[in-house]
Amino acid sequence: MRKKLICMALTTAALSAAILAGCGKQGEKTENTAPSGTVQSDNLPVNENGEPDPLGIYQEPVKLKIAQVVNPSDTFPEGQSATKNAFFDYFKENLNIDVEVLWQSGSGDDYNEKLNLAISSGELPDIISVNAAQLEMLIKAEMIEDLTPYYEKYAGETMKNAINSTGGKSLEAVTYDDKIMALPNVKSFKDGYDLLWIRQDWLDKLNLEAPKNIEELRSVAKAFIENNMGGANTVGLLGPSSSNLLYANFQQSSGTMCGLDGIFQGCGALPGYWVKDNEGEVVYGSLTPETKEALSVLAEMYREGTLDQELGMRKDADEAWKSGQAGMFFGPWWVGYNLADALAVDPGAEWLAYPYPLTDEGRWAPHMPNPSDSFYVVRKGYEHPEIIFMINNQLLVPEVGNKLDGMGILSGYIPGRLVINTAKPAESDAQILFKYLETGTVPEYDVSEHTKMEIDINTVKDFKLEPYDDLGIETWNVSKDGNFGRIYSTLVGVGAIDKGYEIGCDEGYSLLYGQTESMQKKWSNLKKIEDETFLKIILGTIPVDEFDTFAEEWHAQGGTEITGEVAEAANK
Repeated sequence: MRKKLICMALTTAALSAAILAGCGKQGEKTENTAPSGTVQSDNLPVNENGEPDPLGIYQEPVKLKIAQVVNPSDTFPEGQSATKNAFFDYFKENLNIDVEVLWQSGSGDDYNEKLNLAISSGELPDIISVNAAQLEMLIKAEMIEDLTPYYEKYAGETMKNAINSTGGKSLEAVTYDDKIMALPNVKSFKDGYDLLWIRQDWLDKLNLEAPKNIEELRSVAKAFIENNMGGANTVGLLGPSSSNLLYANFQQSSGTMCGLDGIFQGCGALPGYWVKDNEGEVVYGSLTPETKEALSVLAEMYREGTLDQELGMRKDADEAWKSGQAGMFFGPWWVGYNLADALAVDPGAEWLAYPYPLTDEGRWAPHMPNPSDSFYVVRKGYEHPEIIFMINNQLLVPEVGNKLDGMGILSGYIPGRLVINTAKPAESDAQILFKYLETGTVPEYDVSEHTKMEIDINTVKDFKLEPYDDLGIETWNVSKDGNFGRIYSTLVGVGAIDKGYEIGCDEGYSLLYGQTESMQKKWSNLKKIEDETFLKIILGTIPVDEFDTFAEEWHAQGGTEITGEVAEAANK
C-alpha cells in the first residue's frame, strides 16, 4: 500500500467545506469496495461477446463536461474554435461522446483558482486535470471516483505497457489505500529537458555562433539587443509568463516554457530538486552555492538588460517570441508545434534548438522529470468513469493520434488527453527519422515505443526538404496543417536532445518527487518565500547576499524537518 502523501497546493478555504461534508475523520480509510458514487450505466463499450472493449464505441450518446485551458495566442483553422472544433467532432463520430466545455481558464494559477471555485461550489467537470496536490485533496474530500475496476477492464494493452515502463512509479503516484484514483500521464523523459531555442537567422546575420556557455549566451543576447534584431524592444533572453514557473521543481518537473532552467543548469544547479551535496548529505537544491551563483548571474543579466525586462510582469511569453521580439528562450522539444504562428509573422524566422548552455566542465546537465506528475480524475457520481480510459486508448492508436495531429489544432485542446509514452525508448524518434532520410529505407523500430512513427515516416519528406542534414528554415515546407509541427519538433527539438547526450549528459534527478508529512502545513509557505526571494534577487530589489538570510529562514520555518523526512525517504 502506498504511503499516504499529504499535499496542500489547493487552498484550505476552498476545500474545507467539501472535506467536512464528504468524509469523516481525515485519517480514516474507506473500504476497498466497488465505487458507491457511480450510477452504473447499461451503455458501456463492449465487443460482440458482451465483454468490455477498450477501443469500443458507446451505443447511445454520452455527455461529457470538461474544463478547458485556453491560451489567447492559440489559433484554430477557419470556422473552428476552442469550444467547437474537429477534435470534438472526432469524439462524437467515433466514440459517440458529446463534449461540452463547462468552463475555461488560462494556465497555471488561473486554472487552479477556477478549480478551487468549482470544488467549493460542487460544480465539477466530469473529468478533471489535476496535479499531485490537487489529486490528494480531492481524494480526501471524497469527490472523485475509484477507478480500479475501470483500469482493469478498460485500460488497453498499450496504455498498461507504457504505465508499467516506469517501474511502478506511475501507478504508485495514483494509488491510495490500494485504490487507483486517477489515470496518470507517462512522460517520455524527453519532455523534461529544457533546450535553448534561438533565432538562428539572427545569429547568421550577425555572424555569430550558437552560445555554448553562459558568458557566450550573454554576449549573444547583448548583440541581439544592440542591433535591434527584434525591433526597438528586442528581448535577448525571454523569461516566463508571470503565471508560470521560473524553473522546474520536484512537484512540477516537466520542461518549463520560457523558464530560466538553462541558466541554473549551466551553473550546475538544480533548484527545486532534492539532491546530495559533496558530503553525500541530502539537501534542497535551492539552497546550494551553485543556485546562489546562478541567481547572481541572472541578476547581472537583468541589470545589464540581456534578460527579459518584463520578467515577473509579462502576461504571455509565447506572444513575445512568436511576434519576433525575442531572440532566445528555454523551452521543451515540442516548441515546433507552435512555430507556424511565428512564421506567419516573419517567414524567415528560423528557430533552432541546442542543448546549451553547458557547465564549466563542458557537460549538458538537464533536470530529469517525474515520469507521472499530471493526472485525470473522474467526478464522483459521473455515470461513465471508464470514459477517461476510452479517450486515451483511442489516442494511443497510431492512426488516430496521427489523424488528430494533422487537424491543425494544438493537442492540448483534445478533451481528456494525457501524454502517455514509453518513459525512455532505446532509440529516439529523431534518430529513426534521420536514418530513414539518410538511407531511404525504413529502419526497424518498436511500434509500441514509437506509436507515431509510421505517419512520421510517411510525411517527413512532405515537410523536410533536401539537404536533409540542414535544418535551416529554407529547407522546410512550412504548414500550419498536417504533421509539420511534429516533424519539425522531432528533428530539431529531439535532435538537440540527442546532441546533448553526444556531448556528454549529466542527468539531474530529484531524490524525491512526492511529498512528506510535514509539507502539509509548511511547504506552501516555504515555496512562497523561495519564489518571492529569488524573483527579488533577479530583479535587483534585494542584494544577492539575501540568499543566505533566505536559507536561514527556510530552515527555521520547517525546512530542516522536511529535509530530514526527505532524507529518510530517499535512504529507504
